[in-house]
Amino acid sequence: TLLLGILFGYALQRAGFANAKKISHTFYLKDVDVPVVMFTAIATGALGLWGLGLLGVMDLSMMYFLETYLWPMMLGGFIFGIGMVTGGYCPGTAVAALATGKIDALVFIIGFFLGSLAFGDFFTFWNDIYMADFRGVWRLDEALGISIGTSVLLVVAVAIGGSIGLKQLQKKLWGQKS
Repeated sequence: TLLLGILFGYALQRAGFANAKKISHTFYLKDVDVPVVMFTAIATGALGLWGLGLLGVMDLSMMYFLETYLWPMMLGGFIFGIGMVTGGYCPGTAVAALATGKIDALVFIIGFFLGSLAFGDFFTFWNDIYMADFRGVWRLDEALGISIGTSVLLVVAVAIGGSIGLKQLQKKLWGQKS
């Protein structure tokens, strides 16, 4: 696991994702490489899991899914996004940046830990918010009433379309990327 983590950090660094400016530029649509890579990872993971299920290597019905609390998850995502655009890192890219000696990454990591501690210490204060809007456990195929194969192909199509759309939007707003 440690070796995979080191290799992942190395890949983040080589791709430029340990650069706070690159992460921040994503939110201004100046550099959409990060979401394009995320779309690629999601599509690859979906195809891989579906393929392993088809081959009988993995029983997809045995997979664990987190319960959905829609509004609290959206609020958490929004707060996480504010942190990313402000600090220029997510937790993984911050660790990769810290490994290269970037002090701003250390400040971000300290803030991340302090925020996590505050969340835990004051959980009774926002427990009602955290537990609101319970939606249970659901999957895309079940929610849409389609087969798992169709839902995987839908995810792949959205990933491809999203990647192309983001690249076109970046080009339209900011011109050709240097």
